[in-house]
Amino acid sequence: MNAPRGQLIQLRPRIEASDLSDEALVAACATGDRAAHGLLFERHVDAVHRFVGRMRGSDPDEVDDLVQATFVAAFRAATKFRGGSVRAWLYGIAANLTRGYVRGELRRKHALETAAEIAAPARVLDPVDRDLLVRLPAALAALPHDQRAAFVLIDLEQERGIDAAAALGIPEGTLWKRLYLARRALRIALDGGAS
Repeated sequence: MNAPRGQLIQLRPRIEASDLSDEALVAACATGDRAAHGLLFERHVDAVHRFVGRMRGSDPDEVDDLVQATFVAAFRAATKFRGGSVRAWLYGIAANLTRGYVRGELRRKHALETAAEIAAPARVLDPVDRDLLVRLPAALAALPHDQRAAFVLIDLEQERGIDAAAALGIPEGTLWKRLYLARRALRIALDGGAS
């Protein structure tokens, strides 16, 4: 007879992905937990992809490669994570990889074609607004990397100043200075071409 001799006792409670904080996922990644890698990736891939796309949006394959490289670097550096916003930490890794990619690039690829999607409003645009959206990618691409990173994190990704500064590894005052310079340069570039 195959009668059960007892009940199966679950020694380890099942933990749902939504129960784990980002910090707990990074700690699990530091131990090499592949499931944690997948969960961290799923939680943050859209935000990192959007950030990298705005930083280097000219080639979708290039953006995908940089996003993948960001997560590979994050998994390797998980033991060095010292707290704070995980998303800001990932943005910092992505910003550094993007900077390195730009420095190593032999020639600049075509301008950011997809940046016009950034601020696509739901209303019908008048011709002046449409002209600004057409010129925005080139104006954004013309910004120095540090200014563009500050602008994308604060104005487009809506990150808090303290988190954006941490992501970029700079003092918060430096972040606000770069943001001011980026906004001023964009305003000049966009106003200058409207005449």
